[in-house]
Amino acid sequence: MTIRLFAAALLSAAAVCGSASAQSVYSQVTVYNGSGVSITAVFAGPSSQPDWGQNTLDTSQVAPGEDLVITLSNEDGECLYDLRYDFADGDVYEEYEVDICEADGQRFEITSDSGVK
Repeated sequence: MTIRLFAAALLSAAAVCGSASAQSVYSQVTVYNGSGVSITAVFAGPSSQPDWGQNTLDTSQVAPGEDLVITLSNEDGECLYDLRYDFADGDVYEEYEVDICEADGQRFEITSDSGVK
């Protein structure tokens, strides 16, 4: 499975969004699983921390064709997060320094053949 450039897509979207969403205490990003493989875990934590943080999935997995809404706190002014997606086939996708404040409210798609849209 080829999954790539999600962080770049988020940062590109951030440039279009403006900074009004940075005032919120929580940021939400919706990820559509178009990969054809279930997502079994999503770990998210501030980039300034050494670990991935907790699994943010409220369900056991995100099946292909389903949306995943990731809600993260930026209460402490922390907008840069590292994200890790684990897939049922054993693949792992990691992204670093995603600006969740700027990407708040955006929807992205993870695909197996073309990366992130």
